[in-house]
Amino acid sequence: MNYIADKVTARLVEILKKKNKGGSELKPAQIKNHISVFVNCLIENPTFDSQTKEFLTSRPKEFGSDCILSDSFMKKIEKSEVVENILSFVRFKQNQDLNKKGGTKKKKLTGIAKLDDANFAGSAKSNLCTLILTEGDSAKSLAMSGISVVGKF
Repeated sequence: MNYIADKVTARLVEILKKKNKGGSELKPAQIKNHISVFVNCLIENPTFDSQTKEFLTSRPKEFGSDCILSDSFMKKIEKSEVVENILSFVRFKQNQDLNKKGGTKKKKLTGIAKLDDANFAGSAKSNLCTLILTEGDSAKSLAMSGISVVGKF
């Protein structure tokens, strides 16, 4: 029943935001992957998707009652291992994202206007390169003419 899982997830999002300060945004789908909610209830005039009665298709407003999650129930969830498991998964994902981004050098930079990259930039000989910063196109053309005389690394 997604109805109850959505209610639990909404409350868990609030709890996890407090505990995961400075971390990435938690999505309800990430939380739902870590919880299982079992509900024992009596629904008036239920409708199902097939003869095997695998999925309930009645809408929550047709149930005949409403599920109210008590504060004591949510405090039990907050004290359980579920919250720590979700936080450790979020930290794991953050570390994976960091590993994907860093640690690689690019041979050539592209897409930057008015950049003339060094021949050895991003290679084993990058320590031989010199960084020249100029202000304006005329200063850049003067620097480039000087490089043509000295040579470009």
